[in-house]
Amino acid sequence: MNLLTAMKVFDRVALLGSLTAAAEDMGMSTTAVSRYIKELEDDLGVRLINRTTRRLSLTEAGREYGTRARVLLDDLTELRDSTRGLHSDTRGLIRVSCSNVLGHTRITRLVPKFLEENPLAAIELHLTSRYVVGIVEEGFDVAIRFGEQNDSALIAKRLGEVRNYVCATPAYLNGRGRPKHPGELAGHSCVLSNFAKRLGTWPFQGPEGSFSAPVRGRVSTNHIEAAYQMTLAGFGIGNLPSLLVDKAIAAGELEVLLDEFQPDSSPIYALYPHRTYVAAKVRTFVDFLMRELSPDLIA
Repeated sequence: MNLLTAMKVFDRVALLGSLTAAAEDMGMSTTAVSRYIKELEDDLGVRLINRTTRRLSLTEAGREYGTRARVLLDDLTELRDSTRGLHSDTRGLIRVSCSNVLGHTRITRLVPKFLEENPLAAIELHLTSRYVVGIVEEGFDVAIRFGEQNDSALIAKRLGEVRNYVCATPAYLNGRGRPKHPGELAGHSCVLSNFAKRLGTWPFQGPEGSFSAPVRGRVSTNHIEAAYQMTLAGFGIGNLPSLLVDKAIAAGELEVLLDEFQPDSSPIYALYPHRTYVAAKVRTFVDFLMRELSPDLIA
């Protein structure tokens, strides 16, 4: 058994959740992938994967092995690149995880420009509504996320921040009234989302400093775009990023509230693993984001 190849095969199976998908990704047959997994399990003396006719899942030993194998594989890639001198050349696949709203409104339009500037590079872009993604565990090179970051295993490069607006449709406000102070929001129907962890309270900056106002609503969502659509449909008051609402506000479809009490803005970070050697492709992509994305955000 080629242990390194077997580890790579297991890593892809664990990441993609399918023998067939891993086989396609690695240019192997499904039979070959299955054989590598079996040989690895035989060598370790433990079962790494539970297989049924409908689904595949990692055992406890498989999850532990997968996490540590990913670190070792990354270290080997860094060793190879630094020895070859590829740390000075931007090439290879960059796996990027990005929040849906940033992806749809900003990142997808920047990717073609990056690839045009770096013809030896390729991008695999994963859009998600999840607030937290295991960058190392899930095999990503870079993650682009809203909110403050405190994971010591990651380098966090601040790209800027996005202004948020408390807003609603004129029809809703004509029927329910316009709140003059954040303290009045509790008496309104608010569209709640876990965007920047804002479900039960909304943070504000006012004339007397920062404070949080309680909010209530009959609907909550883990998807900020869903919150935007429900606000736009007149269901209630939303606390939404400018990336989504600028056009609707300019068109008069949404009305901004509480101008005197600015909602907290949302910082945006590029995150990547904290390692001795950072691959050139990662450094170049993050530098590109700071150059192209940051001017489009609040400083």
